[in-house]
Amino acid sequence: MKLTVLGSADAVNSGGRGNSCYLVESTGAKKLMVDFGPTALLALRRQGIAPESVGGYAFTHLHGDHTGGFPLLCIEAMFGGWRERALRVLGPPLSRQSLLGVFRAAYGELEPELPARLALSIDELAPGEEREHAGYRVRAFAADHMAPPHQALCLRVTDPAGTAIAFSGDTRICPGLLAAADGADLLVADCSRLAPPAGAHATWQEWQATLPALRAKSLLLTHLGADIRARAPTLLDGLQLPLPVHIADDGLTFEL
Repeated sequence: MKLTVLGSADAVNSGGRGNSCYLVESTGAKKLMVDFGPTALLALRRQGIAPESVGGYAFTHLHGDHTGGFPLLCIEAMFGGWRERALRVLGPPLSRQSLLGVFRAAYGELEPELPARLALSIDELAPGEEREHAGYRVRAFAADHMAPPHQALCLRVTDPAGTAIAFSGDTRICPGLLAAADGADLLVADCSRLAPPAGAHATWQEWQATLPALRAKSLLLTHLGADIRARAPTLLDGLQLPLPVHIADDGLTFEL
C-alpha cells in the first residue's frame, strides 16, 4: 500500500503548499483519491498521474479546501478526452447536494450537459457505515468539525491485504478519530496549529497529550498552518515519542 501526499496545507495554502489531497495505491485495488481540494488536479498532473486512471474519489467532509477541485475534475472528465467518462465518488451525508451545488456555482451553464457527458456516481456514507470503493473497504467514523445538518467523517481505508490507512479529515481530537485510528498502519491527521485556539481542528500540543492513547502504528501530521509549517524542520527533534511521527509535505510518499 502506497500513500502520496498531494496537498498538505490548511485552507489558505500556508507555506505555499497545496490543499488537502492524498493518493492511495495498492495491489489488487485501483487508485483512490482521498479529498480533492482546489489544487488537487494540478498536483496530480505534477505527479504524472492521469485523472482518469483514478478509480474512485472519497471526501472526508464538504468544506471547500477539501472539495474545491471537484468541478474542475468534472470538466476534465466531460471534455478532456477520458476513454471512460465515469466518476465514482464517496462522501459524507449531503455530498450529492453539496458537490453538485459547487459544480453549479462554478459552471452553471454546463449543468444540463452533465448527465449526458459524465456517468457520475455519488454515494453517501454515514458514521458506522462501510462501503467497497475502488477495491478498498472504506469505513466512516464521526469527526468533530462541522455543525448539523453536516457530518464530517474520519475514514479508514483498508486494502485487499488488510493494510489500513486512517484519515482524520479536519477534526478536533474526538472518539471517532481515535476509533478510526485503532490498529491502522498509518493515521493521516489534522494538525493545523502548534497550540490552541485552532477552531474545529487539532493542534500539536493536543497531539502530544494524545499520543500515549493512540493505537495507530504511525502518525502523519498534515493540514499544517503557518506556525507549525515554520517549525516543521525541527518540531520532532529530541522528542521521545511512543510511536513514529512524521510531518507531511507535498510529494511525500509512504510505503506500507
